[in-house]
Amino acid sequence: MKANEFFKAVGLRSVKQFLENGIIRTIEMHESLKRLVESHELVEKLGGVEMAEYEYMVSDSYSDPYWIRVKQAITDVESCQ
Repeated sequence: MKANEFFKAVGLRSVKQFLENGIIRTIEMHESLKRLVESHELVEKLGGVEMAEYEYMVSDSYSDPYWIRVKQAITDVESCQ
């Protein structure tokens, strides 16, 4: 199962608990789920997907590492819906 499919099936709260308790067995899955949690938190901090997309569009700094991360976070969140 892919990380985003697992995330979609169990939800943010459960994924956080799995990561905290070390239940995820493979490093690849652990890192992918960790990135997805961070992405959800970043998008939430920006006010949700629509606001994050808006902020990204008006940033005019698409090559800045922060905005590259924001774009990836938006993609991650959308892949879990």
